[in-house]
Amino acid sequence: MRSFTLLSIAVLGLSPIACSKPSEDKAAPVTAEPSAPAAPAAPAAPATTPAAPSGASGTTAGGLRFTAPKPFVSRAPKSSMRAAEFGIEADAQSELAVFYFGADQGGGVDANISRWIGQFKTADGSDPQAKRGERSAHGIPVSTVETTGTYNGGMAGPGAPPPAAIPEAMLLGAIAKGPQGSVFFKLVGPRASVEAARPAFDQLIESLEPTR
Repeated sequence: MRSFTLLSIAVLGLSPIACSKPSEDKAAPVTAEPSAPAAPAAPAAPATTPAAPSGASGTTAGGLRFTAPKPFVSRAPKSSMRAAEFGIEADAQSELAVFYFGADQGGGVDANISRWIGQFKTADGSDPQAKRGERSAHGIPVSTVETTGTYNGGMAGPGAPPPAAIPEAMLLGAIAKGPQGSVFFKLVGPRASVEAARPAFDQLIESLEPTR
């Protein structure tokens, strides 16, 4: 009987301990730290295309294409009679005028060269000496002329004042027989500037070629 009582007490003594044992703590849920908002991506740099060099595609007149290298600078023609016009860098007086009047228009080579020479005078008022020549560029016949003296400014446009005379001036001229008619190139300005531009003028003439 006593052994039964001890056993019962032992069992009953264990029960309160078992009942009072706290349950296993559950792991606290882990909350992820909010991530910082992503920085906006930097805008991509726009792609750039290298600009074509000036005059690379050439200028056309009378069925001819040509390129005017530096120091020539393309500018708007002063009149509708000019197919193209160029200045010379750092020289406001010099200009290269390109004329095209149409097939079989503009007069003959000799008449135009004589007229250009007549726009120059020597110190004593007489006509200057001129140097003429003939050359070819890609099968295109070209007549050339050069002279020096005081340039009287040439012809003025309707209603425009006559251009100012240029003392100690120089002319480099060329008339090319294009497939659609003659194209006239007239470079005039202070002698020093025109002489400096002579290599570029020669390159321009050498670049002449038919457009087709």
